Amino acid sequence: MNEERRIVHPYIPNSEPEVKKEMLQAVGASSVEEFYADIPDDLRLHRDLNLPEPLLSEYDLVRHVEGLLANNRSARENLNFLGAGCWQHQVPAVCDEINSRGEFLTAYAGEPYDDHGRFQALFEYQSMMGELLNMDVVNVPTYDGFQAAATALRMASRITGKKQVLIFGVINPDKLSKIRDYLKPDIRIELVDYDRSSGLM
Repeated sequence: MNEERRIVHPYIPNSEPEVKKEMLQAVGASSVEEFYADIPDDLRLHRDLNLPEPLLSEYDLVRHVEGLLANNRSARENLNFLGAGCWQHQVPAVCDEINSRGEFLTAYAGEPYDDHGRFQALFEYQSMMGELLNMDVVNVPTYDGFQAAATALRMASRITGKKQVLIFGVINPDKLSKIRDYLKPDIRIELVDYDRSSGLM
């Protein structure tokens, strides 16, 4: 943004000239340009971005965004063949209900001392599954489908003693990458070819 224009953006409080001046003084910089001094000149855009004028009214902004969203067509309305993890998935309503709870919404892979809600839920899950399955020990769920697939293969290898696994050749490349990480260096992967006319092995 051209500083000489002294634009005050309605959604960015720090764009107010006096506030910006105070911030620059606090960090000992004479201008915002000093923060970009390391970027080569040929990589810099020497003009303003081609953006529409900001909508000052919240009502107008909401109508504008809703109009943009109305152009979307979801997989609920159209058949898709995206694959690669992007196809339609049935997500039970209880998942959104649980995920929106505060103890899950803001927590990410924390430790027992700072993520009590998540670990309490995992304890309850393990307790109920142990009772349901009549098992002494139940592990927590795996992080995602990639980890689940890789862990299952390692477990199968440990139980059978075999050091080679066969994997369908059209597996998601990202999932295959994770599986390779988990199985190396002691378990060999062989990709199985498929019939291109039917998609079957």
